[in-house]
Amino acid sequence: AAAVTAVGFVTVPLVLAIPIPGVRSIPPAPFYGLLMAIGALKVRKPGSILIIAFLNGLILLMMSPLMFANNVVAGLLTEAIVLLLFRNYERERAVLVGAGIYMPLTIPANFIVAIWVGGEYFQHFLLQSWMVLGTVAATALLSFLGAWGGIRIGRELRRAGVLRA
Repeated sequence: AAAVTAVGFVTVPLVLAIPIPGVRSIPPAPFYGLLMAIGALKVRKPGSILIIAFLNGLILLMMSPLMFANNVVAGLLTEAIVLLLFRNYERERAVLVGAGIYMPLTIPANFIVAIWVGGEYFQHFLLQSWMVLGTVAATALLSFLGAWGGIRIGRELRRAGVLRA
């Protein structure tokens, strides 16, 4: 969780000035995918991505409660999807899907939180929905590439005896 947060602190400021909804999810996406995959491979239990998301959210809570809520909602959505499709993280495909969808899900999670809070951000999403779809697609592509890389690293760590089989 600390590495995920550090990646966010380094990459997100690069795009803060760009006024496109969801663009802040693009730069850290491959790193989040990679780190989430390694974390899920290490633990291989339901809730592992949610725990990483929660711990990341706790650090972000100091900046904004909305960032905390966004991470937790995305973590809950990720876990629900993985558990519905795979029931656990025993298969590499489940890890790939879980690690790959977490970061793209932060964009609709932000939408859900915005609806819940009732701010004008909701209107911003509706007016620029085509941009949101583009940022979700770019984030998903990069996140899945990162998750794929994380699984490859996990295989090497397993061969080296660092991860369990």
